[in-house]
Amino acid sequence: MHKRSLVEAKAHLSQLVDAAEHHGARVLILRHGKPAAAIVPPGDVLHGKASHKQPHRPSAKTVSALFAGLGKGNAEPSAVADLLRNRR
Repeated sequence: MHKRSLVEAKAHLSQLVDAAEHHGARVLILRHGKPAAAIVPPGDVLHGKASHKQPHRPSAKTVSALFAGLGKGNAEPSAVADLLRNRR
């Protein structure tokens, strides 16, 4: 959990909310060096969770279908196939 002063939190509120919403970040807001409030992901409050929510990860089947769909309709090798061939 990151700690931010109230002044800093006010100046960057939009960024802190975005980080909580999209990346699961938590921020403890300090007033005069003491905890005053917290910004947490909505799932923590809505579902009563205290642990960090892992971001959604697509299944291997979904990723394979996506790659397969990207290569269709090209006479030349697809960009995806080229990337996969050259990966380390």
